[in-house]
Amino acid sequence: MTTANPTQPPTKAPNLPPPVGRSLSVRVLDEGMYDDLRLIMQTGCDASAAVRQALLIVANVYYEAWARGLTPPGMTPRVCGATVERHRAVRQSDQDV
Repeated sequence: MTTANPTQPPTKAPNLPPPVGRSLSVRVLDEGMYDDLRLIMQTGCDASAAVRQALLIVANVYYEAWARGLTPPGMTPRVCGATVERHRAVRQSDQDV
């Protein structure tokens, strides 16, 4: 039977999010974060939906950077830009003149 080496530092447990269904609390730390949240909320969503949307976008960027080998897994990718599609209004049949 082996025993742990007392001179070896304990391994760090991985950071894990709260379990599914549990609340997550995020503190608005400064005016910049307040402005960012206010900007996203201009789409009509509440603060929780804005944070979920931002989390989804960032998680997808990290996933793609790691999957494509642009950044080693576990490292924060350096994001230099974004591609945004032009908004195209959907023409409704009752708009014909």
